[in-house]
Amino acid sequence: MLSRYVSPVFTAFLRQMRHHRLYTAINIAGLALGLATCLTFGLIVRYEFTFDRWLNSAGDIYRLDAVNASDGKRAEIADAPFRVYDALRIAFPEITHATRIRPEGISIITPDDIHSSNALYVDPDFFATLPYPLLRGNAASALSAPNSIVLSEERALAYFHTIDVIGRRLTVDHDGRKADLTVTGVLGPVPGNTTLRPDMLIPIDSAMLASTAFTQWGIEGGYLFFRLRSPSDARHMQNAVMQFSTDHVPAQIREKGELRDWRVRAQPSIHFLDGTLGASDASRSGVIMLGLIGVLALLSALINTINLSTARGLLRAREVAMRKTLGATRRDLIVQFMGEAMLLVLCAAIPALALIEIAIPTVNALGGWDIVIPYGLVLSALLGLTVIVGLMVGAYPALWLSSYQPARVLAASRAATMGRLGAIVRLGLVVVQFGFAIGLSASSVVILRQSVFVRDMNRGFESSGLAFIPFIDNVGPSATQLSLMDAFRGIPGVTTVSYFYTMPGNYGFFAGDYFSPATMPDHRPRLEWQDIGRDYFQLFGMHLIAGRLFDDAHGEDDQQKGSGIHSAIIDVSSARALGYTTPEAALGQTIRKNTDRASWRIIGVVNDIRLKSAREQSVSHVYFYTSSPYRFTSAGIRFENRSKQDVESALQAIWRQRAPSLAFNAVLATDLLSGDYRDDERRGELLAIGAGVAIFIAVMGMYALASFTVARRMLEVGIRKTLGATTGRVLGLLMGQFLRPVVGAGLIGCAMAWMAMRNWLSGFDARIALSPIYFALVFAAALFVAALTVLFQTLRVARAEPARALRAE
Repeated sequence: MLSRYVSPVFTAFLRQMRHHRLYTAINIAGLALGLATCLTFGLIVRYEFTFDRWLNSAGDIYRLDAVNASDGKRAEIADAPFRVYDALRIAFPEITHATRIRPEGISIITPDDIHSSNALYVDPDFFATLPYPLLRGNAASALSAPNSIVLSEERALAYFHTIDVIGRRLTVDHDGRKADLTVTGVLGPVPGNTTLRPDMLIPIDSAMLASTAFTQWGIEGGYLFFRLRSPSDARHMQNAVMQFSTDHVPAQIREKGELRDWRVRAQPSIHFLDGTLGASDASRSGVIMLGLIGVLALLSALINTINLSTARGLLRAREVAMRKTLGATRRDLIVQFMGEAMLLVLCAAIPALALIEIAIPTVNALGGWDIVIPYGLVLSALLGLTVIVGLMVGAYPALWLSSYQPARVLAASRAATMGRLGAIVRLGLVVVQFGFAIGLSASSVVILRQSVFVRDMNRGFESSGLAFIPFIDNVGPSATQLSLMDAFRGIPGVTTVSYFYTMPGNYGFFAGDYFSPATMPDHRPRLEWQDIGRDYFQLFGMHLIAGRLFDDAHGEDDQQKGSGIHSAIIDVSSARALGYTTPEAALGQTIRKNTDRASWRIIGVVNDIRLKSAREQSVSHVYFYTSSPYRFTSAGIRFENRSKQDVESALQAIWRQRAPSLAFNAVLATDLLSGDYRDDERRGELLAIGAGVAIFIAVMGMYALASFTVARRMLEVGIRKTLGATTGRVLGLLMGQFLRPVVGAGLIGCAMAWMAMRNWLSGFDARIALSPIYFALVFAAALFVAALTVLFQTLRVARAEPARALRAE
């Protein structure tokens, strides 16, 4: 029974491949590209949506987020004050395990070098809460000893060149406190889609427990994870945390807005949640968009095959009639056409798998992912798509062509086709296909243009030739820090050295408060402030708009000298926010800070600078001068006429002399700022790749469709030329037929891309203007490519002799 169908299907398929090589090659190439793009982008979606789900019982793990109030608006943050830890475990007995997690930068001292590393300080319950795998050691006891440390496999190999390190010792320097720690475990490898990827785990020690991060309510210490028994416990806990906050959080903390509420967040949801909170660059909408691109790329390839099937209906109608005359049933024909479609898609699936292998390393490099191809899943998905696409591709010939009546087909002077319905279907499919390709191309152009704008925009300071050493307070007291920076000033090529709190790109220490002019005490804008050192404004290349800068000749400038009202410098936007009509009007005015009610007199106004992301609203700054650095200060070094490698080597040499027990870490301003545009740049590149695939598939389909259509209109062209039509008019007629749907697709695609990009750009505080030029250029390019694709076919027919066309017919 089965052989009755198998042999005719294979015979017919091989005959089609042999006699219609162009049709077969275009279909296989288009379907292979569509399948590969769909599955590759599908792997990206799977990777992003399965963050942390590899953890055992990940749905029972939760994170407690704090909610504070800023300018009257509630804002959730991905941290919680550690002061809540003990009270929380007592108030909610449904918490079975819990751990605080405090990320810290530390130095690892080995005999041959000093290494900078990121550690997570955790509670002994860490592995019971977050069951990370261990290659060596016992999860139940690895963090129970106070001077223990658990290393990642990578760090164990880096420090000891082996993972058999249980009992080995490491010297760690954290905030100037050295400790000898014993290795009690080695973490196993974890998937790339894991939120926390620790280099090492260290138990929270007594000194850390006594710090303000663990003892004060208004300070977010880090992450707080816990494990519950069931989702109902999470709902109960969320409903009860407000009363818990009322019972435990001091009233003054709540009134100041430093802690208003809590959110209980399930571990599998925090990846995209952190993207909305600004704690990561994860974007749910961006990932969904990539998934849609993959689906639409496959749809574009499917449209090609369906279009060619409808166009070739006239070639196969007589075949159907002859088969029926010779005794074939409609069922036989349906099985044959469906089988041919399945074999066609199966032939495309093999190169699609090879294309996925080639694409994944490129995709990982562009997106910063660590996607590993799960062959079992990919092969199953490929098989499933082969069946689904095969059914859709075979539907037209199987259902429509098999319904033809032999007598009508064989009696007709021309082969039966779908007529006007077929033309409308093909027209609609081409519009969808090119509309998707043009809209995607226009979107990628806008995204890439925005990333270039962010990369090159004027931030109010010069980022080139500027390096930072974060948190130099670790080297020792203020005198030691000042001596270190004096040594930096002696490096050839270094022009300016200063210190401050806040580095570009959301790095460093940030402080904000409400300030009010003495003349308007009820007017209290929130401004960011920081203590800065000598030559700060020269370091960043900022400009004085009015008044003067800080100097040591004026004793009142230095916050550490004398008493009474000290000096402050504000930027232009702060002057505006404080209610001063001009920068000059702010000079000599007194402002007060809400927290400590201290007063300052404004002596100067400088230009605005943007240290934070282009997505965030630009903040206003107030600057205070201090002749000695405080805690959390970082150093900035401006250099010129010397390579960054030479300057970094000279800085490191001095650091090794002055701070031999601390790891050296220098970063360039350009590197810190690259995070502001790099993700969008990569996203734009991925969209451009998707757009390129979609356009290539569409162009292949148009070329094949033009070949069939032109062949079908040979008689019409011959008659027109016999009646006096010129080559130019015939060429214009044929080109117009092919380009009309492209014009309609361009208008639809550009309109949809305009709306999507307008919504996307609204998420930026600094952004480009959404110019019609971007869309017009893409539209014109698509028309040009489409015209070039069909030009050769149409020109050949338009220039043909009428007699040859009529004779061929």
